[in-house]
Amino acid sequence: MTDEDFVHLIFEDRKDVEVILDNPEVFDIHESMLKYGLSTKKFLYLDYKGEQYQEIVNFILDYEFNHNIELAAQEELEELGDFEYELLPDKIRETNKVISKREYGLFSFPTSGDFYALFITKLKYKLKLLQVDILVDESIPMKERFIQYYD
Repeated sequence: MTDEDFVHLIFEDRKDVEVILDNPEVFDIHESMLKYGLSTKKFLYLDYKGEQYQEIVNFILDYEFNHNIELAAQEELEELGDFEYELLPDKIRETNKVISKREYGLFSFPTSGDFYALFITKLKYKLKLLQVDILVDESIPMKERFIQYYD
């Protein structure tokens, strides 16, 4: 799979793909994706401790608005917002139970920092996304070098 094909799995808009691929400041396509996704809020930045408010629900609402789709009913989003969890992956799993009904998923993009970079994309890309080794740092455990999908 080419870099362009990979970027298209996460960023559907051609303009986004071009900006990421043509970034002269970044030599690594994955770093470019992370920086662009965070700066444009197409990735949700969350500390490992989790949410302070309802960032995941708000992220879903923004995604729905920007893509003119519905990923979850209002009642489901309210339940998701009230969901109590100890570890953030538990909330991500619960989110995926809700939005997977519409063939979408909330994925975690690997970072070398102590935060989660989450993004939403179609589940039909799941197998391809989970196979790409993003971080080449040997000090990071193998599993954490790949995009994660919690189900």
